[in-house]
Formats: sequence, structure tokens, C-alpha cells
Amino acid sequence: MTGLAAVVSLLALSGPSPATLTVRYFDGTGPDHVSHLRCRATSYRADGFLRDAGAGNACRRARTIAAFLDRAPRKDRICTQIYGGPQRGRITGTIGDRTVDRRFKRTDGCAIGDWQYAVPLLPRIRAGREP
Repeated sequence: MTGLAAVVSLLALSGPSPATLTVRYFDGTGPDHVSHLRCRATSYRADGFLRDAGAGNACRRARTIAAFLDRAPRKDRICTQIYGGPQRGRITGTIGDRTVDRRFKRTDGCAIGDWQYAVPLLPRIRAGREP
């Protein structure tokens, strides 16, 4: 077996990264909404608002954006000054060997873009309407 074939076989056997996340979402009106997501190879579980997003869909997204979730946004970004609303979010936990602790808000164009990138882990916000 060539080196590349061995790597591909190893990746296929290891399966997708496990993930265990807690997502807190504040909509600006009441207490935090809290959801939990647990992703294993072919087993997905979610509660709270993540159940509505679909556990499998949320697990796939979490694995896809794991690198984005485990780092803070760059401080030197140039962002439009557009206020998107009072919503706040926080995603904590693990995805594979990555520790995740990412906070979200909607106070400028960059922050709104980050929030949208994390959907469906965070609720989709439509202008003038709550999720």
C-alpha cells in the first residue's frame, strides 16, 4: 500500500471527529437558551434549539468549522458599522482534539458575518424577526 493509500485508509477507519458542545444563545429578551450537541461517528444527539436545526446537520457544521470555532476573531479586522441586534452566543466544548470557547455577537458587520458562518449552531436571524 502506498503512503497516500495508507493515509486515506487510516482516515476512513478513524471516522469523523467526535464533538461535545454546549451552545448558549441570548435573544435580548429573557434568560439564555441552552442547547447541547453530542456527535459520535454515526450517532448525533441534540437538545434545545439545536434539536430543531437537526443534530446531524449541526454536527456536520461543527466539524467543518472546528478551526474557526477554536480561535478568536482577528482584532485588526475592518468591519462595517452595522448593528445586527442584541443577540449573543457562546459555543464551548470539544471537537476532536480542539477545545472550543467562542463568543458571538451581532454588533458590527464582521460579528454578523461570524454569526451567520456558525449557523445552524447558532439560530439563523432574519432582519426584523427572531428565529
